[in-house]
Formats: sequence, C-alpha cells, structure tokens
Amino acid sequence: MTVPPVLSRVFLSANLGVKAVYTDNSLFLLAKDGNTFSSVDPHGNCVTQLTLYAINRYKSKLAEVLTFRNLHVDRVLTIPSLHSNFTFLGYRITSVRWSLSPAVAEAEGLLRFEVDGSILLDSEENAARLVLHANQNRFAVCYPLLVPSGDTAKHQYVWQTQLFAVAAAPLAWYYPLCLLQQASARTSKLQQPRHVAPAFQNDQSSVKRITELPIAVSPDGALSAFPKQSWWHDCSHMLPQDATVLLEWTPDALYQYIPDTEETAVWVHADESCLLSEGQGSFFRHCRGKHHAEHFYAAGAVPLHTNAGGDVEYPLAQFAEHALALRQLGANTAARGGRCAEVTEPLQGANSCREDDASTLHLASCIHEQREVADCGTFTAYEDGSVRVIFCDRTLLYLKPLQQYCDVITPDGHRVSVATATPIGVEQYVGQAMEYADWAFSTPAERKLPRFRQNLGNVTGQLCYVIGLKGICH
Repeated sequence: MTVPPVLSRVFLSANLGVKAVYTDNSLFLLAKDGNTFSSVDPHGNCVTQLTLYAINRYKSKLAEVLTFRNLHVDRVLTIPSLHSNFTFLGYRITSVRWSLSPAVAEAEGLLRFEVDGSILLDSEENAARLVLHANQNRFAVCYPLLVPSGDTAKHQYVWQTQLFAVAAAPLAWYYPLCLLQQASARTSKLQQPRHVAPAFQNDQSSVKRITELPIAVSPDGALSAFPKQSWWHDCSHMLPQDATVLLEWTPDALYQYIPDTEETAVWVHADESCLLSEGQGSFFRHCRGKHHAEHFYAAGAVPLHTNAGGDVEYPLAQFAEHALALRQLGANTAARGGRCAEVTEPLQGANSCREDDASTLHLASCIHEQREVADCGTFTAYEDGSVRVIFCDRTLLYLKPLQQYCDVITPDGHRVSVATATPIGVEQYVGQAMEYADWAFSTPAERKLPRFRQNLGNVTGQLCYVIGLKGICH
C-alpha cells in the first residue's frame, strides 16, 4: 500500500505567498492573492491552475495550504467549494463588543482563568473569543467570518480561528488583547505585560471597545505563475536568498519572524513553549508557561536539548540556530530597503489549467551567473557568493556564501551538511560545485586560462559517471 506524502515544511513569505514541501519532494505553491496555485510533482513537472476552478485531484492539498495561510494571516481567503459547514443567518454580524475592564468581564462571566495558565475572554454577545496562551506571547481568536454570496436574503458564515504573536497582533484585536494582558498582570508578579499593544501604550481611553469583524475575500480570476528558476521551485528546506519568510512550519516547531521588532519566535510543538530572540538576536528567552520558570540564554549558550516531560526531548539549540538564520534573512532584506520580490508573474490568457512553458521562466534579480550543463544539471551563482546546483538526478546542493560549507539534499530527501574541504560521501557533487564557483566568480581574463576550460569540461563527464553509477546500484 502506497503511503501518501505528508507535509515536511510550509513557508509563508512576506507578500503572503505560501510554499508547501512534501516528504516525496513534491511542492504546492499558493499565490499571494490566492488566485492561483501550482502543483509540482517529484520530477519537477508543474501544473498551474486557478483556485476557483481547482479539480478534485488538487483540492485536498489546496485546502491544507489555504487553512495554514488563513490561520496566521489577518486577511482571510475563502473558496466556497472547499467549505461544507456554512451557518446561514437572516442578518449580518458586523461587529462585536468587549467589556469595559477585566473586572467587569469577570463579573459577567466573560473572563475565565484556565488550569493550564491560559485566559479566555468572550465578547458581550458571546460571538467572538480570545485566548491568551499561558506563556503570554501568543493568542488565538475565534469569530464568525462572513463569506459573501449572491443571496441577499441570507448570509453565510464559517467559524474562523486564527493564531497571532502578541508582538504582531492585528489592530482589530488590540482592545480585547489588552484586557487579557491586564487580567494576567493582576494574577502574576509582573507589574506590566512584556508586550503591550501600541495603541494602549499611547492612549488607552481612545481605543474603541467595538471590533469590526473581518469579511472573507475571494480570489479573483487572474492567472499567474511562480518563477520556475527560483526558490519557489526548490524542493529543499533551505531559506530563500532574497525574500523574507514570515512563517516556517516544521513537524517540530513553528518559526515566526516579526518585522516590527526584527526578532524571531519559535513555537515548540512538543510542549507548546516559546523561544524568543531578544537584543537583535543576541539572547534567547525560553518561556514554558505558568508552571515553569523562564530561562534566559546568550545566543551561543542555548542548551543542546531540553526535556519536554517524561522521555521527550527536543533540540533547543537547533531551534535557536534556525531562528537566527530566519531573523538574519529578514534583517538583510530590510537593510536592502524593500520588501521581498513578487512571487508571481502575470500570465496572458484565460486557461485555468496549463503546463508551465518557457514564457514563465524568470530569473531572480540576485543571480550573478547561471549555466546549464547537458546531462549534468543547472548551476546558479548568486551575488552574495553562494551557489545552488540542481543536478539531473534531482540531487540539490547549496554552497554557502563563504564557500566553506554546503548542504546536499539527495532525491530521497536525505540532507547532509559538509565542509567543502572534507565532503565525505558527496565528493563529486561538491567538487563540481566548487569548480563552477571558481569559474563563476572569476574575471573574463581569468576565464581564458587553460585551467578553467579544462575544469568546466570535466564537469559533465564526472557527474554523468556518478549519476550512471547510482542508477546501476538502484
């Protein structure tokens, strides 16, 4: 029996495009406006289709990716064909009203303290609810989401749940979030919450108690495609070179980059704890909830493992290292003076399903040099000194900017990180990447030297031998 692939990574970019990577190296890409998706099989074949007319083959993955996006993005996208649990009302619910203070909410039974340390707050109409996590760094909200339809006699709703970091709370939820923070501060030794919504820092009395509820947005009919020669079509787990990633989901943790503070939060699945970077990534604060003390670490002194209870451990230092990489990526993008590049390019025509062709191939602006070698693969050098190689056997290699270390991902999904000086087990792949890097970052005069012509000529022969040998072994 064939086991269906499961998610191994999900990325949410700064312009709200979503990239999902599955265990069989297939990809599912959702455009920022939700109007288009692309499905890429393990062999690199890509089909692009309008989400409004998705065929049944892709609906399960589309629903999975769209649910992830809507869980973390304030602007909710809905596709009516993917919903079957509508609630129909003869009137519209446009807003909800919150209590005047935590004391009033508690007296009215709208504020509750849970055993696990979380705090619940219901609106006065009992139509919406906020839950502040025990570590006070994340909250959830549940409310009726209006899904527009053509029927004016009745209105259709779905119950929408969303998760946000307190430090990146949407404006609509500032008031009830502040009530929860005040209630938490009353019952703890904290004199003041660590993260206070900016509106309350300025003038609490001017904030309205009424929250206007969001309305779902439906995708339009514009067809677009993801640049094929870009990070979006890379089935590895590597971060992009020139785009900010706001969220990265893994089976072990959820990483979130917060642009306003240029810090990163890691939400650990094993025990629902939170690892927060502080001081521009110089320190980490590990918050494990009401029944555990917080721990404060220097970035280079995070414990290798932490016990989550019983025999369960998780690699805390590894989480911190990846969080720093995500933070640095966002900081570098901000330092360049702009947001990440658009992830899709408009396509001409109105076809709802088509194979990508040469007209959709666009190169990233940071590419320094690119070369395709027959029967070998595609070699791409970037302006920061890094190199990515997609070999014809679907092996992926990423040579880091200083060219001292590289990551190699085999077609079966196995990943190995090696030093370029001692690439044990992947010598041929690393050798060809290093030879290409030497050539790509050389001057035109240097390329005329005999050694460059000889090295470039050896690339095809050596890789064909390696790939052929692997085929015989299989």
